[in-house]
Amino acid sequence: MTQPLVSIHIIIYNMLPFIHETLTSALEQDYDNLEVIAADDGSTDGTTEIIREYARKYPGRLVHVHGPNLGIAGNCNRALQASRGKYVAYQGGDDVLLPGKICKQVEWMEADERRVLCGHDVEAFESHSGKRLYLFSELTALRGGTGADWIVRNGVSFGATSVMLRAASIPPHGIDPRIPIVVDWLLYVECLASGGHFGYVDGIYARYRQHENNVTKREHRTRQDDLFVTLALVESRYPSLLRACRYARSRLYRTAGMVHMRKGDPATARKYWIASVREWPHWKGILASGLTFLPAAPASILLNRFSPPFLD
Repeated sequence: MTQPLVSIHIIIYNMLPFIHETLTSALEQDYDNLEVIAADDGSTDGTTEIIREYARKYPGRLVHVHGPNLGIAGNCNRALQASRGKYVAYQGGDDVLLPGKICKQVEWMEADERRVLCGHDVEAFESHSGKRLYLFSELTALRGGTGADWIVRNGVSFGATSVMLRAASIPPHGIDPRIPIVVDWLLYVECLASGGHFGYVDGIYARYRQHENNVTKREHRTRQDDLFVTLALVESRYPSLLRACRYARSRLYRTAGMVHMRKGDPATARKYWIASVREWPHWKGILASGLTFLPAAPASILLNRFSPPFLD
């Protein structure tokens, strides 16, 4: 069976402590027709020199693209411009791919040309000890389906470093630069908007590294803004997904209300929960708004008792 070319996009910025393991895990996948695109976003810590060493060691298999710092969205597009594969797999610059990943996902994709997005389970681990913390499937059940409606309503059930896309489904404009961090949600919606299929292969084929410099930890407020911007862009581009966007925005408001309630700010929490009900009337938002009128102690007890998932 002929192997289609697969491009692994590794999105890298200042990953010196982890870059050896990251690159090795991609380059040594048991799949011959593979290009690993190391997209270096102007690293300043010595990462660039390590990538160059690997490029010399793996000529033709490792493609080093680099330039001035553009941020996550710009660096993803830098990798996309250099990509030649029929399929594109994504890897964080500090994450680890496990053996068999590419083979399994290509097999799944090749079985049906309507399949455009494939994920798998991912193990989160503590960087300094290597200890397993949890599986992504323990937080969100892996799902399959057709089109973008479910993913708009519920978010993405796959870790970013697990995803493989059919390159032909990726929009010509690539990643929207107006979304600086949470770039994957809009990308997946656009890939699936014409009715493509998404699903997953059984098994754990990547490890997500948790450490003190994870972007997801450092940029919480920006990430929340990205989610609302994503929904606004989806609404403007895909009128058929308007109801799904309203439902998703209601959930985001509800989550924001929960965050402020846990911070001891019931007034702000109430504003978010009321906005949630206005966007998509639901008893959970009404109940949550009522909690803001209770004294702090019983409100906290109820929050801890019923959420998540009662109010999610």
